[in-house]
Amino acid sequence: GAPGNDCSSSGAAARRMPIPPETKSSLSLFGLYSEKFSFSSGCGLPGRVFASGVPAWEQFIANAPSHLFERRGGAMQFGITTALGLPIKSPNVGRIVLVLYSKHNREKDDALVARMTRDFCSLNPCPRWKLMVDMGNPPLNSSAKAAQQQT
Repeated sequence: GAPGNDCSSSGAAARRMPIPPETKSSLSLFGLYSEKFSFSSGCGLPGRVFASGVPAWEQFIANAPSHLFERRGGAMQFGITTALGLPIKSPNVGRIVLVLYSKHNREKDDALVARMTRDFCSLNPCPRWKLMVDMGNPPLNSSAKAAQQQT
């Protein structure tokens, strides 16, 4: 296509538009909100995509039952309407799930999903994990116990 344009699956040119600052802010805030969640295999959009290995394109997520989209409250607050979960092969962990969000109601485009999956897989994502285990407060050693008793 011409500079600034790309071709959609239908062959029609789609203009690339800059993301307005308020949209960037909403998406960023939804990202921060989402960091508080984790999903087991089969649970929530990321967990369902992870378990099935099949992409999921979900529209009207702010209206979804909370057991299907646990972050519905955040989606409503930040205006998120469409989500696309992509299972991506990773050489070091097997499979990761990449979820993309939009503030616009986007109709499912199977050709776009296939192209995005192929393109992201070609990047060979190798996440680096930082293991954090929350075990409550650490046990107090004898000097800390003595100091605590004196206060």
